[in-house]
Amino acid sequence: MYHNVGRDYPGWPWNFLVTPLDVFEGHMRILKERGWTTITLDELHAHVERGASVPEKPIVLTFDDGYRDNYVHAFPILKKYGHRAVIWMSTDFVDPRADCPPTLEDVWAGRVSMDELDARGYLSWAEMRRMVASGLVDIQSHAKTHTWYFSGPEIADFHRPDGVDGYRAPLWLVWNNFPGEKYKSMHERMENRIPYGEPIYRSGKSFAVRRYFEDPKLTSRLVAFAAEEGGAEFFSRGGWRERLEAVAREYGPRADRIETQEEYLARVRAELVESRETIEAALGTKVRYLCWPGGAHGEEVRTMAGEAGYLATTTLFEDPVKKNIFGEDPRDINRIGSGSPWTWRGKIIKNTGPEFFVTAFDLFAGKRFSIWKYRCYKLLYALRYCITGDR
Repeated sequence: MYHNVGRDYPGWPWNFLVTPLDVFEGHMRILKERGWTTITLDELHAHVERGASVPEKPIVLTFDDGYRDNYVHAFPILKKYGHRAVIWMSTDFVDPRADCPPTLEDVWAGRVSMDELDARGYLSWAEMRRMVASGLVDIQSHAKTHTWYFSGPEIADFHRPDGVDGYRAPLWLVWNNFPGEKYKSMHERMENRIPYGEPIYRSGKSFAVRRYFEDPKLTSRLVAFAAEEGGAEFFSRGGWRERLEAVAREYGPRADRIETQEEYLARVRAELVESRETIEAALGTKVRYLCWPGGAHGEEVRTMAGEAGYLATTTLFEDPVKKNIFGEDPRDINRIGSGSPWTWRGKIIKNTGPEFFVTAFDLFAGKRFSIWKYRCYKLLYALRYCITGDR
């Protein structure tokens, strides 16, 4: 499971999601050299459901969220090594631009320099169509909103300036306040558009909680109070939290509510159907698989996904790791992800070469990754951290 592929940008808050370009190409090159064959989710599902044959060393490459660098950086490398991949796209985040930017192929051909490539942001339909037309990339659903919602009336915090306790507005608060501009959130500092003092209530992943609708007049009152007390300067003085909490307590009865169970289920069902239909209409392809946003789901919504037309959905990391083999539940897509001991995100992959990556896959090729091997790898990481300080 990958997210971004490329390089770090100075001061960019999402660098932790990036798999460096040279590391990613190393993965793709060694997979090719070691005889791994990338297969589609349809091939995987047919194997798990009815035992259809697959190559000796099959693998499904997936990219979560649909970032622009999947087209600019990853796609040319996939083509270079003949690998196929799946991109899980959340439809609210599709960039509306009609053009396709330069890619690594333009760098290789000398048409642009590496510094001229800016891969921040999300994919457009034009970029997705070009990748799908190659036969190497499949676009499947990552639902529609990929967000978090308030889930209860308890105020957990307040939006305040950067630099105070290192706090920034949760990105999902920006998404929910400006839903039509979510595609900008990877390359614009949109949290600065949230007014200081705006309350942040107890919250959870959108598919896992019933949504709490706060009283907008209370929000306005808290924001106005923060502005009256000096705005950004107010948060540099002691006692600001207690004073805002006192305003909330003294406000009186709130005009708030929590959605009913029926409303919650209808919202989730509508999102599952809409994201699938939107991708199919835009790309002229079939959407049969779903990656749960943030991994949040339960048996009830899993059943709804089947009713909405999905053959299978992703699962959370388990101990021991489950293999995608004939006899397992064909509704499940088990992945090696950020919870596994060999995660290839952030610092670990930057300190872990491609040889280790492939060794992990070679070990994983058995019927079920054994618990003793899993524990050995966790121990190795713990020892390395004690010796080098690298996670």
